[in-house]
Amino acid sequence: MKKEIDKPKENKKAGNWFIRNVIKVIIIFTAIAALTFIAKMPKKENEIIESEPPSVNVKVMNVIPEPEFPDTIKLPAIVEPNKIVTISAEIDGRIENIPVTEGSYIKKGDLLIKLRTDLILPQYKMAEAQLQRDEIEYKRMANLVKGEATSQSDFDNAKTELDISKAQFEEIKARLERASIIAPASGVLNKINVEEGEYIQPGTPVVEIVDNDTVKVVVDIPERDISFFSTGKQAEVYTDYKDEEKVLSGTITFISALADELTRSTRVEITLPNEERCLHSGQIVSVVMTRQILKDVIMIPLSAVIPMENGNAVYVANSSVAKRHEVEIGIIKGDRVQVKSGLQPDEKLIISGHRLVVPNQNVKIDPENQ
Repeated sequence: MKKEIDKPKENKKAGNWFIRNVIKVIIIFTAIAALTFIAKMPKKENEIIESEPPSVNVKVMNVIPEPEFPDTIKLPAIVEPNKIVTISAEIDGRIENIPVTEGSYIKKGDLLIKLRTDLILPQYKMAEAQLQRDEIEYKRMANLVKGEATSQSDFDNAKTELDISKAQFEEIKARLERASIIAPASGVLNKINVEEGEYIQPGTPVVEIVDNDTVKVVVDIPERDISFFSTGKQAEVYTDYKDEEKVLSGTITFISALADELTRSTRVEITLPNEERCLHSGQIVSVVMTRQILKDVIMIPLSAVIPMENGNAVYVANSSVAKRHEVEIGIIKGDRVQVKSGLQPDEKLIISGHRLVVPNQNVKIDPENQ
C-alpha cells in the first residue's frame, strides 16, 4: 500500500520540473528573437547639425584715397636770436654819459655811450686849421707853376704837405666821432658793462645788443629724415602766446654739413620775423616740417588694423560677409595709418566690431553706415 501512495508524488515533481524548463526555454528564445529583430532593423545615421555663428554687428567706412596728403614731422625746437652784438670801445676815454637803459629797445644809429671830448676837440681844431692853410698854399703853388714863377719841386712839396694835413685831420675827426658809441644794429639792449665816469680802453666791451626782430628756431632733424629737407623750404612754428596757440611761418636758412656724433641728428635753422615779440631766446617751441606730399593715399583708422603673427590685417564687408585682407602699412599720423597695399578704393572697411569676426562670417552693417 505504501508504494502505491508514493508514486503519484514522484510524478507530480517530474511534471513541475518539465514545466519550469519549458518556460525558461521559451523566454530564452523570445529574447533571442527580439535581439535578432532589433539587430536587423535599419540603423539611423547620426545626424550632426552644424549651427552657423551668429551675425556680428559692425560699422564700416568707405575706402576713399586722398588726392594729396602731406607727410609731416613734428619736433621740439629752441628759439635763438638772429644775432648777439657785443659793442666795444674803439678809443680810450672817460665815460661822460650813458643815455640808455638795460632792457630798452634800441634802433640802429642810437647813441649808446658818450665819451669826454675835451682833449680831442683842441686837436681837431688844430688839424682843421692846418688843413685849411695847406689847401690855400697848394692852390697858390699850383697857380705859380702854371705861370712858371716857381719850380715843380715847390709845387710837389705843397701837395705833400696837403696830403699829410688831410690824413691827420681825418684821424682826429675819426677819434672825435668814435667818442660817441653808436648802435650798429637794432635790438634789445641786453647788458651794459660799464658805468658813467669810468675810464675805458680800446677794445673794452661796453654794451650787448640782442637782435630779436628776426629769430632763428633751431631743430635737430633725425638722420633718416634730413634728406627730405633743403634751404628755402617752409616750416611752421607753434608756440603759446598769451594763452593761445600761435602758428608762425618760417624758412629753412641753414642745414649743418655735420651731424651730431652722439645723437646722429643734424642742426637745422629756421628763420622767421618776430615783430610781435611773441618769441624770445631760449624758448621751447614745436616745429612742423613737411617731408613730402604723397599722392592718392589711403588713410584708415589705426584701430581698424589687427596685428598678425607675420604682418597686419583688416576686415572688409563683402555684401554681408566679412573678408580678411592682409595689408602693408606705411606712415602713422595720430590715430590714422597709411595703407600701401591690401585695400582697394570703395571697399567697405570694418572699423567697429572687426575683432569679433572671423573670415567668411556673416555681418550686419549698422544702418547709419549704409
